[in-house]
Formats: sequence, C-alpha cells, structure tokens
Amino acid sequence: MWDQLPELILTQILSQLSRGDRASAGQVCRSWNRALSSPILWRSVTVLIDRDLRDDFPLAGKLAIRYGQHMRSLELAWSRPYVCPKEPHIRRNVQAAAGVGFLSVVRAKDVQLKKLILTDWIFSCKWGNRGKLLHALGNFLGFVIRRSADERDILAATSRHPRPRQPFSSIGGFRCQRNLETLSLLNANLSMADALRLLGIAIRSSGPRMVSLDLRGTFREWQAPHSNPRYLRLLGRLHALGSLRLDYSALSDDALDALASAASQALQTLHVSVRDSDSRQHILADAAWNNLVRACPGLIVSYTIARFLVNISHHEDVSYLLLPSVPLGCFHMFSGHVWDQNRSRNFRSTVELLISYYTNTLAEVILQLRNNRESLDDLLVSMLIRCKRLNQLQYDGIIRSLATVKDMCQLQAEQRTHFRKIHVKPRNVNPRNRILLESIGCQYERKMHEQGVDFRIEDSASVFHFY
Repeated sequence: MWDQLPELILTQILSQLSRGDRASAGQVCRSWNRALSSPILWRSVTVLIDRDLRDDFPLAGKLAIRYGQHMRSLELAWSRPYVCPKEPHIRRNVQAAAGVGFLSVVRAKDVQLKKLILTDWIFSCKWGNRGKLLHALGNFLGFVIRRSADERDILAATSRHPRPRQPFSSIGGFRCQRNLETLSLLNANLSMADALRLLGIAIRSSGPRMVSLDLRGTFREWQAPHSNPRYLRLLGRLHALGSLRLDYSALSDDALDALASAASQALQTLHVSVRDSDSRQHILADAAWNNLVRACPGLIVSYTIARFLVNISHHEDVSYLLLPSVPLGCFHMFSGHVWDQNRSRNFRSTVELLISYYTNTLAEVILQLRNNRESLDDLLVSMLIRCKRLNQLQYDGIIRSLATVKDMCQLQAEQRTHFRKIHVKPRNVNPRNRILLESIGCQYERKMHEQGVDFRIEDSASVFHFY
C-alpha cells in the first residue's frame, strides 16, 4: 500500500520532514526512494556547520553528493554563532574543517546557486581554520582552480555513466557561481579584507545577474567601508541590483553616487540599519540622495533604528537621516530604556519631520517608544490624515487620551484611511477607560465589519496596530 501512493503526495510528505527523516523515508521502498530524487525537495538547503557536519562523513555531505545538482538556494549558518570560552579549541578546528569539506563536495558537483545566504558567521580571532573556511568559500563562489583528486573521486563515485570530455570551464580554469542572484552576508562580522574579497569574487562570478545583496553586519563595527576605494568600485559594478540592505556605516556620498551610476533604473529598495556608533560619524548630503533618486526614480528607502541603541533615539541624532530628498517608505525606531538624561529625546520633532517630508512616500511606520512620556496623540492622527500611502502603523507607547483611538477609528469609518487590520491592546486599563473602550468597540464594530477590517480591542500589552 505504501508503495502505491502518488509521487506528488509523497513529495509533499517528504518536504515536511527533516533532512535525517527524509533520508530514512527514502529507504522504505523503491517508489519512496524515487520520490526522494524529486528536484523540488532539494532546491533550498540549510546547513548548520557546527551541528550538521560533526561526523566523519555527515549526512548533509552524503545528500549533497546525491542531490546537490538540484540545489539552487544554500544557507550556511552557525547554530552557536558566538565562540564559547569553554569549548575546546580542537573542536572548533574540526567544525571549520568540516565546513571546508562540505564546500568541496558542493563545488565538485558544480552546483549553480541562485541564492547564497551566510547567517551569523560571527568569527573571532580564536576560530581555528578560519582562513581555510573563508578560502574554501571564495573558491566555491568563483576561482581559478583545478579539480583535486578528492573532487574527481566524488564525481566518479556519483556518475552512473561515463561522461564525455568536459570543457575547460569545469575541469580547470574559471569555474564560478555564474547564476547567483542573491547574496546575504548578514552578521558575518568579517574583516574589511575578507568581506571585500568574498564580495568581489561573487560580483565577478555572477556578473550582471545579482539583484539582491544584504551587507548588514558584514563588516566589523570599527571598520567602516563607506570610503574604501575597493568597496566603492564593487558597488559600481552592481548593474542589475534591485535590493540592497546595509548599515549606515557602509553609506557615503560616494557610495550613493556609485549606486546611481551602476544600478540606474534598477535599484528599487535600499534598507539602512542604523547603530548607535553611526550617530553623527559622517553625514550624507541631500544632493547625493537627490542624484540617486533621479537615477532610480522607483527607489524606496527604509530606516531601522534598533532596540539596543542608547543615544540614537534623540532628535538631534536622528534628524541627519531625515533629509528631504530621501524617498523614505519605511521607518522603524526601537528606543531603548537607557538614554542621555541631560537632554530630551524630543520625539515630537522626529515625528513632525516624518510628516513634513514624506507625505507622498511613507508607507510603514513602527515606533517602539515605551519609555517615552511625550504626548504624540495629535501627531499620530495627523500622520494618518496626511500620509496618504501609509498602510501600516505600529505604535507601542503612551496614548494620553482614548479620544485619539476614537479619532483613528472615525477616519477609517469615513474611509479616509484604508487599513485592513486595527488592533488596540491597552495596558493597565482602569474602570473608566474600560467603559470608554467598550463604547468605542460598540460604535465602530459594525462599520469595520462592513469594510472587511479585522477590528479588535484587547486587554494586554500597550501596542496599537494599524495595517
């Protein structure tokens, strides 16, 4: 009975299993083993170097030998990105060496990826074989090589039929990831030289095909690449780039000019992550942004100011980001509980800038201002009225009057806003406010239902969501 299941159903079942369970299921019968060879099961593969490659000949390597030719997306990650002081040095050497071995297997199969993701490659100087692992990754991305004896043995062991003489590009010479479209070096924390080497090899290999690049956390925090000549040259070669994610320390006037000349008409999204160390280190000129917008008229910029920051939430530390020519579509601010007590954070001025400059572009705003005592009620309502493209507002902070919530609901009822979801989650509701909330719910529940809006008034966590 088990061998009579349709292959489509078997494929769906196998796709829900882990790598080990999937391999075991392939041993049930011949039909299940045939289903295991379905290319769709191996299009996207994630490998944890320090967990999946621990054995002498790990399962991840065996499966890569059998099905690696179907792979189009590969994520190489570390389940424990930070080095544990108690972990034996020899074990870390073995882990890095196992990563080298896996990359050799995949390279021997001549796998052509469309997406390569490196997640949490946070190396320290104590990592063993760090240089070997980075060198192996560079060889995999694209390098002048000749196949080693081990690679020839792998190919011979996996070939069912004799192969004709192969061209120079696969036996020796320049073999590369020529189809690579997406590269993510998120939280790689590499040195300037290593990061630019990997980026340069990837860009040379993929040529004009790279459309998405994530460089957030790629460079060590104290090494800002924004003025590095080699970095600027590499940006100038990304002619098809449509999406770029990076830290503010990787941006400069020259970097914006390089993007404008390289990705003219192509660049659609630019996501900028801002750290506390970026505060007023260098300031971009409004003219440089204007030049980029003229070259890429469809560009949308996103700013994320993360939770762990200390002083960046102050208005004078944020205002240098909010220039008139920036086509800001998304603004995320997560303020910490520690800040400079000698000055006001002045969130009102920050929100006023958002409303003044970006009424025609702002689509998504997330403000986590839990420790703020300023009154922002009127500005939140003004933002809903004036920012016509706003389709998501998430506010986590203090609302001085529940009349503000009523005003927001009235705007939706009059179809002056077009949200699909409105969730109100007040914290510490006293009896009087509970009555007011119940009144608002009764007044607008039917109107929201008629508009197809998911409308809820809940009782936990001070968060206001408008989608």
